[in-house]
Amino acid sequence: MSIRRYILALGALVITLSAYAQEEVRLFEEAQEAYELGWFEKADSLLSGHENSFRGETRMGVLRLLALCNLNMDRPEAAQTWVSKLLAQDPYYRPYNDFPRFTEMVNRIKAGKSATITTASRQAESIEEAPVPVTLITEEMIRRVGARTLKEALVAYVPGMTDVAANEEMNVAMRGIYSSGQEKILIMLDGHRLNSYSTNAASPDFSISLEKVKQIEVLRGPASSLYGGVALTGVVNVITKEGSDVDGIMAKVSGGSYGTVRGDLLFGKRYLSLDVLGWASIYHSDGEKVHLGATPEEQPYSVMPAEGDLIIGGYNRKPSYDLGVSLKWEKMHLLYNRRFAKTVAPVSLSYFFTPYEYNQYRLLNGNAPGYAITSQHAEIGYSDSKGSFAWQVTASFDSQDQQRYQIDGDIPEVGVNDVYPNGVDGVVLKLYDDVFQSVNWNEYTYGVAAQGSYNYSFGGGHSGVVMAGGHLNRFTLADASYLEGINYDLILKTYNDTKILNVGKELSADAYFQLKHTWRNFVLNGGVRYDFKLRSTGKKLHVVSPRIALIFSQPRWSAKLSYSKAFVDAPYFYRNNTLDINFGDDNLSPEYLNSWQLSFYSDGKIVPRLKLELNGFINKADKFIIQSEVGNANAGNLTNAGVEFASAYSFSRFSVDGNLSWQSVLASENFAIFNRSIYNVPDFQANLTASYDIVSGLRLSAHALFTSAQKSQYALPGVDPIDISIPARILFDAGICYQFRKFEVGINVYNLAGTSYMQGGSSVAPLQQAGRWVLGHISYQF
Repeated sequence: MSIRRYILALGALVITLSAYAQEEVRLFEEAQEAYELGWFEKADSLLSGHENSFRGETRMGVLRLLALCNLNMDRPEAAQTWVSKLLAQDPYYRPYNDFPRFTEMVNRIKAGKSATITTASRQAESIEEAPVPVTLITEEMIRRVGARTLKEALVAYVPGMTDVAANEEMNVAMRGIYSSGQEKILIMLDGHRLNSYSTNAASPDFSISLEKVKQIEVLRGPASSLYGGVALTGVVNVITKEGSDVDGIMAKVSGGSYGTVRGDLLFGKRYLSLDVLGWASIYHSDGEKVHLGATPEEQPYSVMPAEGDLIIGGYNRKPSYDLGVSLKWEKMHLLYNRRFAKTVAPVSLSYFFTPYEYNQYRLLNGNAPGYAITSQHAEIGYSDSKGSFAWQVTASFDSQDQQRYQIDGDIPEVGVNDVYPNGVDGVVLKLYDDVFQSVNWNEYTYGVAAQGSYNYSFGGGHSGVVMAGGHLNRFTLADASYLEGINYDLILKTYNDTKILNVGKELSADAYFQLKHTWRNFVLNGGVRYDFKLRSTGKKLHVVSPRIALIFSQPRWSAKLSYSKAFVDAPYFYRNNTLDINFGDDNLSPEYLNSWQLSFYSDGKIVPRLKLELNGFINKADKFIIQSEVGNANAGNLTNAGVEFASAYSFSRFSVDGNLSWQSVLASENFAIFNRSIYNVPDFQANLTASYDIVSGLRLSAHALFTSAQKSQYALPGVDPIDISIPARILFDAGICYQFRKFEVGINVYNLAGTSYMQGGSSVAPLQQAGRWVLGHISYQF
């Protein structure tokens, strides 16, 4: 080739590179112009996917602009990714006269911290800066422990959260506090309340599937200053994945012991400015059957023992399901979720506490005996920002159809205990006639909310954010009915005017204010919320909930001292019914909890790769609702203290998580305690979860749960309770999983040793718990 040709080729190359560079500059300038006009989604779409095409200072500008766009679109995790890439390019990068949230994020990541949670202060922040102790459960941690339900994930990873048994639903205790249902912890889906407005309850069962989950943020302590009633002992916020995280279709089929079948389908995609996530989960299990003879030895807590099978862990004759969609388009978001669950109650209604012929009883409204709840949740919202200001507005709708279908009889014809007068029209029901009863109610709630925040900074290293907002909700219990029947199938009478839950409407409103101020190594995080409720009877409720936390942060550790006060109003279900159980009146007041906490946290900076948290707390609970044969009353008080510890370590192919908690009663009144312990709650509990990648794609995992000895009670109305000792136990789970490209297969074994044990809770006596279960799965990513 001649010199002339070389020169021509070189010239063509220079011209091509110059044109390419000019195109890069043009694209960057177009994105900058879009950003300055407030078209953040357009600027992001212009640059996303092309960032590796830029070089030098232009690339730095692109990464900065992408981070700013995502912050303005309220996508802190995506913004954090771009800031991390920016600092990887230039570790000494310093923001100059930039957006305060961007400056704060750069400084935080440079200090080795990360913005991983949003629940604690309704804004992105690191765990170190959260005003209360926080447990973060990631998608990887859920897989590692093999959790089938939200309850299993919480008990495995959250210090202070323990299992309590209930005959009709899943339940947990937080630092020794629990009730007949899960009514003390607020459970949310992407910040949207899942708890019922009539009972305050949300069961952490199969109606909340885990395949869609990106992470679970758990606030350990009262949180009414931000979230109002129900956030009494803690908050659980289930954060779903983005559509871009899934980027296709994931199908999973599971099957195992006792007729267990599960199917999960996940769809996710991002189309320019539209992010789409959809999910569907269905679960069925015949349940583990344990045969009991009609003897006092095999059924010591039954008044009239009947031979039959206990069904443990059954979800059948109508499967549980969880369906939902999440759409995010520019500055708007839409969430819709429909859920259903009904577990098989192992024993008949409280007093009789005996097996029954579950499959013989008729369907009522399509449901077999048990506590069936169908829920719908919808939310639409708009968020925007301008400079240091950010705001959002949302409108929501929630509805629930609840049916408590209980078995009273199904016992032998013996003695004088064969009559059950219903007290309404003189009809006498014979218990050996297979008596059943059911109460049904329908509720719905409309709500609107608004929130605004302002980021500020001024001389001397001072910066922070001020936030204010409020909610307005209208609750309606639209319909309720009660029926009694016999002979498995025959309905004797339906009552619409007596022995039912009274219909009515309630209005609630709140306003909250929060200040988070940072100065050098100190963070002051405080807030207050005012709640107003107009009850269905016309009675007005006014509650103020404060909190304050002082945080001292060092490069390798942080410490925080906090105080918070929370409340939960007496459930509508308690205040507005005349049923044989749970009856009360409008004189019931809210329950209150004051909490003082001191925490220490290190995110792998003191010992490399080792995360540590140590927390001490003192809780003072007042006016807790206590059930008795004469109705419900605000008669319970409890003061307890405890210590919680959590750690995580990972190295190469090995990962381990551990936690433990200890608590003791300091004082109590009309609370179920013995010595310094709470009935049905262990003083000490410890978890250890570990995984090891044997080879690429092949993982072995194990989990151990130790629970100290505890006391339970056999308690019937009008009879002195009998103490029951429950010995200490250790339960083992194990799993193995193999992943090859888009295909995955795995198997998990729960209660590996087949340990037989009892657990007490809200039932009249301890309940037999599940033995060994095996569950295998196959999944494929399309």
